[in-house]
Amino acid sequence: MNFTHLKYFLMVAEELNITRAAERLYISQQSLSNHISNLERELEVKLFTRSPKLSLTYAGNLLVETATQILDLHSQYLSKVGDINRHYMGVLRVGISYTCGLALLPDVLPRFQEEFPMVEFSLFEGNSAELETELSHGRVDLIICFQPILMEGVEVVPLTEDRLVLVVPRRFTDQLFGARANEMRLQYAHGVDITAFRQLPFVLLKRGNRVRGIVDQYFSRNFFKPKIALETENTVTTLAMAKAEMGIVVCPELFLRTIQLPGVQASGGDLDLFPLTDPSTVSKLVVGYRREHYLSHFAERFILITQDVLRRTE
Repeated sequence: MNFTHLKYFLMVAEELNITRAAERLYISQQSLSNHISNLERELEVKLFTRSPKLSLTYAGNLLVETATQILDLHSQYLSKVGDINRHYMGVLRVGISYTCGLALLPDVLPRFQEEFPMVEFSLFEGNSAELETELSHGRVDLIICFQPILMEGVEVVPLTEDRLVLVVPRRFTDQLFGARANEMRLQYAHGVDITAFRQLPFVLLKRGNRVRGIVDQYFSRNFFKPKIALETENTVTTLAMAKAEMGIVVCPELFLRTIQLPGVQASGGDLDLFPLTDPSTVSKLVVGYRREHYLSHFAERFILITQDVLRRTE
């Protein structure tokens, strides 16, 4: 049994589909099947049942936990040795939300890879709950997300504060306020009254996303029940739907500052941007990593580069 066997096994265990797992590993299905068969012969146990569909056996489930720990310890060891020798070789595994990844990585990753060309960068994208699961199982070294992080034993490094913005199709504002539309735009540029939009449709992120949780609590405190036209995992999709006048969107200001989308601008575009001023809608973007987990020098530099990028956008 070697690290390659364990890596391949975990990919099959995650996908429960040989074809998809082989595609993600960039190897043939036959080669991957041979690796799994060899591992089963070596351990003298069946790791998967093949019929009626691929699923983990009891022994397979045990190996998922063990293999994850082994590969995590191996990754930490390589990071420590790399730091000692200043070779800075290894893998940095980062978990990040779709929104933050799109907003941050185009500026952060080129700088990081220029400084550490021998470090492989591995990316996991998901919602807040998925990121914490990956961190707790040792499948990522650090996560970038909005507080609160509910998982215990996590060291938190602050990155920036971010407020939420109501993104409203301009036609909605015009129809709602008529001749007073421009007056209300000026007023709401300093803070919006959410109750004015009670009768209009909303496009929201799906539940499980940390931003959606903040938004739901804000709605509840204002006794506001939104008319939901669509729910999605992707912030870009919500903005596209706002631009298509499908509904109003609540979006982190960070995303609006760093992503240039046609028609999305502070004034004169297709959308009106009205900030939410309730203290509960101001979120802290943080890096989280397991307190007992060794943090490599290049992981520390990744955090510092991210902080510097965010300072430049403020």
